Formats: sequence, structure tokens, C-alpha cells
Amino acid sequence: MNRKMINHGIAIIGIAIVAFLSVASGASTPAAKPAYPTGTELYPAVYGTFSQLYPNARYLNIDFYNNSYTLTGITGMALTTPLSYDMTIRLTPNGELDISYSNLYMKDSKTGRWGKSEAFGMYDYNKAVSTITEKMLAIANDKEEFERQEKAAMADIKFIFTIMKDFTGLAFGEFIEKYAKGSVFNISGPISDVKESGKAINGTTYKYLVTLTQKLSNENSDYYSSSLLSDYVYCRLYTNEDSVIRLSKTSVLTVKGTLIGASQGGIVGASLYLDMVEVN
Repeated sequence: MNRKMINHGIAIIGIAIVAFLSVASGASTPAAKPAYPTGTELYPAVYGTFSQLYPNARYLNIDFYNNSYTLTGITGMALTTPLSYDMTIRLTPNGELDISYSNLYMKDSKTGRWGKSEAFGMYDYNKAVSTITEKMLAIANDKEEFERQEKAAMADIKFIFTIMKDFTGLAFGEFIEKYAKGSVFNISGPISDVKESGKAINGTTYKYLVTLTQKLSNENSDYYSSSLLSDYVYCRLYTNEDSVIRLSKTSVLTVKGTLIGASQGGIVGASLYLDMVEVN
């Protein structure tokens, strides 16, 4: 075999090794950042995309007015190895979608424990980003689907809580009036009290005021990289349902109500007070 053939063979092997390492590390060249439709809210596209593609993921932080969303529990497989990571979706000042990851973990098949990892192995991270981006843009450009996800997002109490938990009083009030007011929530938790009301709201007089508390605790999952919500939603529900008279403080009640107002509270940790009227 002559030197030219040997050199050619070495070059082919080198290219193959580079290609393998690129896939193994998830470091293939990322595509250019796609443009998001100008003047379109980001949250319905984010909410709809992750509800459908990664329904077990949870929001760690939402900077609503700066269009930044961080989730944990984005999962996948590197061949037969389960992995999980955090993902941040951000809309840049130029109107482009910027997606990045952090806190990558892989599960040891022998011990069943999750450990920090520096590389994706055989998992195609760029493909996952491409799929997420395509889904977000599809929602943003579909009027009916966009409105459906807009409504669903504003009715998800955990999503709303994550948005509002770090707001100042002014930002909180603005968000309630512009986005959350009129949303329909399902709240479930132990009863604090039932009182007579007699309050008139939007032309209807309500006989009773029921107060209950829902703890926004993190569902058990071994792939979350950090602790999530351990805070509370306090619900004040105005109702004309006579059956609430017989409720005791040991009762656990699930209610459905339309939001008419909200306030912040809590000395230790965060809490959210919701004023709602019953939905029949």
C-alpha cells in the first residue's frame, strides 16, 4: 500500500472520529436562532410546547416581562441511558428564540442513581431543540391553537404562581388585571372555614364564603435537579351552594372558580391569595 493510500485512509478515519465525537458530545453546530413572530406573546407557545412534548417537566423560574422561562425535568435517552436537564427559553431583544441547557444528569443503570454529567453522550440535543422550536413557532402562527394555549396557561395555578412569586406589588397588580383576571382555576385542599357572605359581585349576591388552602408541592420525581414549589395558594370562594354548610375543617374540597382578584402574602416563603366566584 503506497503512502498516498495510507494518508487517505487516515483522513477518512479522522473524519469518522470527529463525526462520532460531535454526536457523542451533542456538540454539532447549532442552527441559527429562529425569529419569533413580532408582537406575539411568548408564554402561550412555551406553555403549549412543553405541556405536549415534556408534560412532566416543571417550571423553575419565569421572568414573564423579560420573556425568559426555565424548566427542569427535560428528559431523554442517550441510547439506553436516561438523562435529564434544565432548559431555558428566552426571547432576545432582537426577537430571536434563544434556547440553552444546564444541570445535565444521567442515571446509572447499575445503582439507579442520578449523577451530574458534562456531556450528552449519544443523545441528540440539537434535534430536541429543533423539535421544541418548530412546535413553538407552529403554536405562535396558529391563531386557534395560540388562543387555546393562552387560556390553558392562565388557568394553570402552578404556572401562574411561578410567574408571580417574585413580582413586586405593582407588577403583581398589573399582571392580575391584564392577564389572570377572569381565568378559571381548579383548586383543591383542606377547608379553613365557611362563613355567611351576602356579598354582591357582578350583579350576583353570594350567600357563602369558603376558604381553603392548596399546597403547591413538588410531585415525586427522581430526575428533578432541584427542589420546586413548597408554597401555598389560599382560595376565598364565593358560592351559593348550600352543601358547603355541612363542611368541616377536616374536609378536602375541590372547587372551580373564576378569578376576580388576588393578593400576595406570606412571611415565610411565598403565598398567593385568590378571590374567586363559583363556576357551575
